[in-house]
Amino acid sequence: MGEAYLQNLLGVVDTFFIARLGLVAIDAVGVTNVYSMTYTGVFIAVSAALSVFLSRAVGAKNLRNGRSAVWHGLVIAFVLGLILSVISIVFSIPLLHIMGAHGVLERTAFPYFTIVLGISPLIALFTAQSAAFRAIGLTKTPLRVGLEMNLLHVVLDYFLIFGIGGFHGFGIKGAALAMVLARLYALVRLWIKSRRVEALTLTAPDLHMSLELTWRMTKFAVPAVLERLSMRLGQVLYFGLIVRMGVDVYATHNIAGTITAFASTIGTGFATAATATIGQAIGSGNEEDVRIYRRWSYIEAAMSMTAVTLLLCLFSPWIGLLFTHNQNVIHLLFVVLAIDVFSQPFLSAVLVDTSAIQAGGNSKYPMMTTMIGIWGIRTLGVYVFAWHLGFGLPAVWVSIAMDNALRAGLFLWYRRTRNWVQKLA
Repeated sequence: MGEAYLQNLLGVVDTFFIARLGLVAIDAVGVTNVYSMTYTGVFIAVSAALSVFLSRAVGAKNLRNGRSAVWHGLVIAFVLGLILSVISIVFSIPLLHIMGAHGVLERTAFPYFTIVLGISPLIALFTAQSAAFRAIGLTKTPLRVGLEMNLLHVVLDYFLIFGIGGFHGFGIKGAALAMVLARLYALVRLWIKSRRVEALTLTAPDLHMSLELTWRMTKFAVPAVLERLSMRLGQVLYFGLIVRMGVDVYATHNIAGTITAFASTIGTGFATAATATIGQAIGSGNEEDVRIYRRWSYIEAAMSMTAVTLLLCLFSPWIGLLFTHNQNVIHLLFVVLAIDVFSQPFLSAVLVDTSAIQAGGNSKYPMMTTMIGIWGIRTLGVYVFAWHLGFGLPAVWVSIAMDNALRAGLFLWYRRTRNWVQKLA
């Protein structure tokens, strides 16, 4: 959880410093972040394959297979990052145009866009390395490195954007360079720390590439990637409808999304714990522990997320004042957060069960449930009830809650009627 909050701080710090350069600079960062978040989601999905294969190998006490999974996961992540990097650089102008960046905004965003997205291989490798540490239970290591990275990023951001003494800085390009150096530092630090862990220390024999293992890990990763992309595309479509509902409505939705991240990040943390513990239990052949880990990951996530969201709802009249003094927005914020309180047990089930079933060896079922929920319930519900029938933002959040409830039910049905712990070669 702490690592996830630190990752989000990178973008927050950039926005804070760049805000002093003007609104166009803020928009330039915002345009880039849309693609950056999408890429990061893809890298996390690819890292899920590494986590599942590695955690099972560690549970079976087969460290040789574990190191092989790490090596193949790093290679797959790097290749994917390289492909996205090339696409981002070669097609930077069309990609900026898709986001509506023309004229001054296009020229301002171009250097930041090409540099930040051009280092996609570094981000992919860092995400995969972090996943490897978490898969064997060393979750504190990525947290410490993330803290170091953020502290370095703050110093570099200020120095490279604004300069000091006779050095006048590079403006928005300096923010991009600070991101590159901070990411590179974190990548090197994680690599050095991995040399002290037997399960992660890669030696020459471990660097052998197996086409069969590459194919199996890729085959596992593809549905997880498609799940992330379908989620993102659905969000883009219904966000477009929310924008058309008015400035107050869109502002409220953004504020609510920003503060509810404090709850969803908790669920993501327990989902990560579920992946590591369930994978190791499967590897050791202890199926009873598999179900215990899944059950308690869900219970802790549901209780924590519901409590946090309830507090956010109760204090929303005061929290909302940090963003706006518009009373209509603050009232609407309370309403959508109240709806979201009832959604948390379902959302926690979606987050934990997605990781649990992936750890169980099936990445296709979470993909199918996400597509059904996002397109059949959430996006369609926003269009029909919020947009077409005019029930507004509360209908948007009811549609989100219904999507989470449906997917939670589908996961429950799958776990009750299927043997969800499958073998991986």
